[in-house]
Amino acid sequence: MVPKSIFTKSTKVILAGSLVNFSLGIFYAWSVFANGLIKELGWSKSEAMFPYTLELLVFSIAMIFGGRFQDRFGPRRGIILSGCFTGLGLTLCALTATPLGIALSFGGIFGGAAAFGYSAVTPAVIKWFPPARRGLVTGIVIMSMGAAALVWAPVVNLLIGLVGVINAFLICGVLLFVLINFAALAISLPAKEELPFEKTEVSDESCESNWRATISQPSFRILWIMIGLSTGVGAMFIGHLVQIAELNYQVAWGYLLVSLFAASSALGRLAGGAMCDRIGYIGNLRINIFLMVVAMLFFLSGWGSPALIIATFLLGFSYGSMYSSFPIVIGSLFGLENFGINYGMLFTAIGLIGSLGPLAAAFLAELTNSYRPTFLLGLAASLTCFFLLTKLKKRLAVM
Repeated sequence: MVPKSIFTKSTKVILAGSLVNFSLGIFYAWSVFANGLIKELGWSKSEAMFPYTLELLVFSIAMIFGGRFQDRFGPRRGIILSGCFTGLGLTLCALTATPLGIALSFGGIFGGAAAFGYSAVTPAVIKWFPPARRGLVTGIVIMSMGAAALVWAPVVNLLIGLVGVINAFLICGVLLFVLINFAALAISLPAKEELPFEKTEVSDESCESNWRATISQPSFRILWIMIGLSTGVGAMFIGHLVQIAELNYQVAWGYLLVSLFAASSALGRLAGGAMCDRIGYIGNLRINIFLMVVAMLFFLSGWGSPALIIATFLLGFSYGSMYSSFPIVIGSLFGLENFGINYGMLFTAIGLIGSLGPLAAAFLAELTNSYRPTFLLGLAASLTCFFLLTKLKKRLAVM
């Protein structure tokens, strides 16, 4: 029988990891900060969006280093570094309120530090649980970041209204420093005697693999392209939902679609983890790629506002659910010993491929004065993911 204290420790780690990811999810509220910079300081739209663009790029690259740090020194130290430097980054935004200063503070310091925290949470959590439950617990901690968009945006908006955008940066910096470092105190890895399960092998490739061996595997390269394409489709719509609603559907409430996308994404992250446990990651990926295809068809249907709402919900759900799948795939195929850097290497696809989605959508919309080409591009990317999943399934000989 497993001692009760083990369940207590594992629960603490889940709650602490969820708090870390929730805190780091403040970057989803950047559009609110940007609005304050434009209105209060007279920044241009491009000046206000550059720090966010830089943050996405730095975050995806820093995941490699954060993952390696976690593998070598453990998750608690990585999370403490994240808490200190994300807090510092937001504080420096208040002290260096120029386009260059905030780009370096938020895009550089915050983006890099956030990667150290995010890359440490999932390994810390899943090592407490047997393979049959790792999907669910991964979904729980990843869901908290998706749900953060629903909380941080109104909180930041309230702060800007009360004390101004500069002081809002300062207050949020202090909040992140306190919340993340407090959560780090509850983060630990299980000792051998605390593991309530035996380590099992799940596929021919599921040996403990260093990053060089990992990236040499065909299955990793397939996954890398899949995560890049799927997140690129999601990012393409996250950044343009308001404009899509106005230009293609002639409705003025597109801002509500952003909240709908965030809510369905959070739900998808939780459901996706649970589905990985029930039907496996291949089955979960298949369902969610199918939902992405259906979402694109609804966008293309011309059926008006109901189709827009349905498509946004389906895309948000599938986007979130796939986020829960990829950590499970990496842990299953390449082991947990070097999980941090292996997942970090996979995550670079988001920065190198996924970040092109919003730019492609903007270019096509300016060229054609419509988002219909964007819908077609999203459909093509989703169908490509279907093809890649078939290749992956054959590679792994999964029935």
